[in-house]
Amino acid sequence: MRRSETGGDDESGAGRGPGAGRGLWAPALANLLIGLVAIVPGLCLRRLLTTYPSVHCGGSVGCHGGTSHSALGLITGAVLGLGFVLGMVLVVDILMPHQEGGPVGSWLGMALLIPVPFVVGQAMGWI
Repeated sequence: MRRSETGGDDESGAGRGPGAGRGLWAPALANLLIGLVAIVPGLCLRRLLTTYPSVHCGGSVGCHGGTSHSALGLITGAVLGLGFVLGMVLVVDILMPHQEGGPVGSWLGMALLIPVPFVVGQAMGWI
């Protein structure tokens, strides 16, 4: 507890704004955790792009080669996962700081850390 200038204990945290003392640690940690969730749609997209890079349609009315059922699962996983991640970014990086009256810019700036867990996992060979 701090002692106020009047001699009493000051527990109110006067002089502190919302998020004071947290600095950039809270936005960085929150966005790294979002990045851990974003690994799943990232893996779906990587698998789609490497396994099914393109379908050769050669100008005919219908394509001769079809995609397998696993491609449909990968597309669904990628779309739903990316929607979930974008929803988390909207809530965590925009709506929560705005509601608390804090700076939204620092939270959005730290959103650049979202791909870091995927890139580190790829580089280390964990994924």
